[in-house]
Amino acid sequence: MRLTRINKQILLGILFIAFFGVNSFAQKKQNFVIVIDPGHGGKDPGARGVVEDEKDIVLDVSLRFGKMIEQKYKDVKVIYTRKTDVFLELWERTQIANRNHANLFVSIHCNAAGNRSAYGTETFVMGVARSQETMEVAKRENSVILLEDNQEKYQKFDPNDPEAVIAFDIMFSAYKDQSISFAKLVEDEFVKNNRHSRGVKQANFHVLRSNASPAVLVELGFISNQDEGTFLSTEYGKKSMTESLMTAFDKFKKEYDRKNGLEEEVEEKPKVVEKPVAGKTFKIQFLVSKNKYSPSSEQLKGLTGVEIVQAGDVYKYYYGSTNLPSERDELLEYVKRKGFKDAFVAEFVNNEKLKGKENYRIQFLASGSRYRDRDNKFGGLKNVLRVKRGDMHLYFYGSSKTYEDAQKQLKLVQDKGFKNAFIVLFDGEKLTNN
Repeated sequence: MRLTRINKQILLGILFIAFFGVNSFAQKKQNFVIVIDPGHGGKDPGARGVVEDEKDIVLDVSLRFGKMIEQKYKDVKVIYTRKTDVFLELWERTQIANRNHANLFVSIHCNAAGNRSAYGTETFVMGVARSQETMEVAKRENSVILLEDNQEKYQKFDPNDPEAVIAFDIMFSAYKDQSISFAKLVEDEFVKNNRHSRGVKQANFHVLRSNASPAVLVELGFISNQDEGTFLSTEYGKKSMTESLMTAFDKFKKEYDRKNGLEEEVEEKPKVVEKPVAGKTFKIQFLVSKNKYSPSSEQLKGLTGVEIVQAGDVYKYYYGSTNLPSERDELLEYVKRKGFKDAFVAEFVNNEKLKGKENYRIQFLASGSRYRDRDNKFGGLKNVLRVKRGDMHLYFYGSSKTYEDAQKQLKLVQDKGFKNAFIVLFDGEKLTNN
């Protein structure tokens, strides 16, 4: 068989894997090494999401994933290609895995499509793309090369060249079965967590091509899709995806240990049931401003489900709600990673009543027009309080002595169609000065 230049490159890769890959793992290793690769970063934002960009979502999930592994396994070494918002070239990511003799390489990404209805997870292993759709995903993920200084280091692969395909399949056969095995575990866990799976696929990703280890590229979902993009930007969404990855890793690691006779070294820590803090709720206060921001405002940096309370001339912004100390700490860490370095835990006593004449009301409308009581614009809300401020008329609903009751009234108002309604602190029928 006549060897073209590209086939020689691929065959050299086979020798590289045979020497540095198989031989390195033939030695009995004490530690299992996983390299977690948050895709994109720095000047490369990746896919643009409806709420949050790809580079930020995948970094958050990657750090959570690695932390969970470190907390559970003493014999696993976790290495990240990046832990901050920095730009890495694709060859650097692969080099980190090979230099550390990785047993598994997991590159984490989010998908995007011109068709905004596209949704679902998918996990890729190295191989020849089988469909135009798969080739488009590979093309998008590989496009980061255009941002790199030295693009000549990447060898092109022609899927229509039979010789190249044969050499290509030989090169990646050493770890292909293990890669597919982990990819299937990942997609199975996504399905168990009620995600739609688009399956395990093969594609020619540069970040996987030179790996001397089992390697996969996980697409968490389409952040161009309104529902999926919003879900992946939330604390719950990121936590859910991380837990799926962790369960898949548990199963992969168990099989790895079984094949290497290491079952006795795995110590399953007893599960501790955390007790909630009685009578208290924790929220993260991350911003105080004289400005009222909309839920999609860039000032909120992608945080969703934000609660807003107006007290006097300032608005206080809260994220999350829990009575578990561990979740409280995770929420605070997450908000700080989003860029709110001065965020802190706000502690609420459940059903604590306001003192004196203080009460909570729901502002649902602001207008230059003065509407009569029970106006059609109120959506059926009764006993509406109108307060004039400057040239504006502000309209408020309800009166509550506890924050919990105020939240119920807020939901009622939002269900009427006033999605931007928020809680305001009053002194009698006057806005508080605090």
